[in-house]
Amino acid sequence: MKRLIRIIKNIPDFVIFLLFYAREMVKANLMLARDILSPKMKISPGIVKIRTTARSDNQILALFNLITMTPGSLCMDISEDRQYIYVHGMYVKDRDSFEKEIKEGIEKRVMEVFE
Repeated sequence: MKRLIRIIKNIPDFVIFLLFYAREMVKANLMLARDILSPKMKISPGIVKIRTTARSDNQILALFNLITMTPGSLCMDISEDRQYIYVHGMYVKDRDSFEKEIKEGIEKRVMEVFE
């Protein structure tokens, strides 16, 4: 019964998360389409080691998969101590800002939904 109540309380957070993720997917697809269709590509690929606060298997799995499903980014590996995720991004101009974007964006939302 407690689990059901917790699930029902999480429904608004989950809906907000889905809207956030849909917006991020549209933005990523438009950026990628722009680069594919333009004669001059604006990509700056790179691999970033991102420290994560996700600890449960559900949080790590959701974060890993959601980053990978976003066009232009791919999770490559998780450190053995599960503190770092290695992400390949097509638009990594500055490693710190790329990490901040992931931590304050999708990771923050995943942590709220997958407690």
